[in-house]
Amino acid sequence: MSTYQLLRHSAEAWGRRPAVIDRHGRIDYHTLFAQVEDVRRQLRGLGVGPGHGVGIMAPNGRSFIIGAFAATGCGATMLPMSPTLRQTELDGFLRDVRVHAILGQGLAFRPEDGRSSQVDVPGVGPMPFTWTDAPRNRPCVEFVPDAAFVRLTSGTTGRAKGVVLSHRSVIERTAAANRALGLSCEDTVVWVLPMAFHFFVSIVLYLRVGAAIVVCADHLAETVLEDANRHGGTFLYAAPVHYRLLVAEASGARFRTVRRALSTAVGLPLEVAHGFRERFGFPLAQAYGVIEVGLPLVNLERPEERPGSVGRPLPDWEVAIVGLDAAPLPPGEVGQLALRGPGLFEGYLSPPTRRVDVLHDGWFMTGDMAWRDEEGFVTIAGRCKSMINVGGNKVFPEEVEHVLGMHPAVRACRVRAEPHQRLDEVVHADVVLADPCRPVDAEELVAFCRRRLSSFKVPGSITFVPAITETASGKPFRY
Repeated sequence: MSTYQLLRHSAEAWGRRPAVIDRHGRIDYHTLFAQVEDVRRQLRGLGVGPGHGVGIMAPNGRSFIIGAFAATGCGATMLPMSPTLRQTELDGFLRDVRVHAILGQGLAFRPEDGRSSQVDVPGVGPMPFTWTDAPRNRPCVEFVPDAAFVRLTSGTTGRAKGVVLSHRSVIERTAAANRALGLSCEDTVVWVLPMAFHFFVSIVLYLRVGAAIVVCADHLAETVLEDANRHGGTFLYAAPVHYRLLVAEASGARFRTVRRALSTAVGLPLEVAHGFRERFGFPLAQAYGVIEVGLPLVNLERPEERPGSVGRPLPDWEVAIVGLDAAPLPPGEVGQLALRGPGLFEGYLSPPTRRVDVLHDGWFMTGDMAWRDEEGFVTIAGRCKSMINVGGNKVFPEEVEHVLGMHPAVRACRVRAEPHQRLDEVVHADVVLADPCRPVDAEELVAFCRRRLSSFKVPGSITFVPAITETASGKPFRY
């Protein structure tokens, strides 16, 4: 079964129930699938077929969802692309990933007249469709014949990396997640996260079980509260930055129908968890998701008692905390978090790496440090990976370092996370100047990055340092 067939099944089962509520209005499952079919036929008519990599560059809402399912319905591999991508980022993706076509447009991608066609998305309007220069006789993913999605991870470093998910892996991980979440056609999900980064478990799962998705126009607290109460929202899945805004919202309004809220993307600050419970009258549960894995951990059992924990593993999942020798550690000791369960990724796209070559005896090593108590509750202690989470958006230091290194005044740099009260983390850069006698101010470097990177990747602060410690391989030594 494919994800496209999942949506068709949902249309048959819940035809007239609401599927998506966004700025264009309300659409039911029957109409949503009919519109996906319409766009799928248009894409097929333009030549899209099995193996093609199709980037979907659209804002949150039905246009993104319709484009994604229509592409996979053609047998293509869908690559979610944020419309806020900058030119440097987009160039990196197109250079290193076999993106055959792009449906949509964004800040850095405005198709030229004569190079693109128009795909009419019912209820939304025309979306440009553009073939790239990638050879169409070679598939986007050569080692996974049923590749459904590729989640792009980094675009302006030496090579862009992507996580490959098959239809099987998406179906398995959504089923596993819902055995714990228990979502159904009676639920209405309030959505604020970017679909380009959060789609494969969340959006596909909600549509699989017949839930309605309310797409908020923005992530401001007053908007989330108003949309949730107007449409009878029952489930909220957001990042700590959104919950922090909700706790601080001045009107005193409360959710009337929301009864479960999950926090994802980065660690949940205790003051936000306590503030949410006090403000809204029910606990905020912390979830732990990994694109290679899915959603293996959610603190559904005791979110109020253990707000800092990501809980015990969901059904069908195994968790291990291991030391440097990969041997399991006893409760209370901090080590690397390893996971094993259904719906694992198929591999990495660039360079092509099969899952079997990544796993350790079937275990996926997350790169996150954690500990487990005597009752099996897991707490994330920190990251041994370098990724920075800015309000739920992923930033790879190497990407920002690459852009900074393009400036002629920069000899070396190191990018790291800095704590931030509202966004949880922001980007900070340490910079070594090429010529200390010819200084450049930080504002110039920030402006240089802003022209080439999405806003959340731009350093919020820069420190000029005399030198940066490097590893034996010549890479910046990270904290």
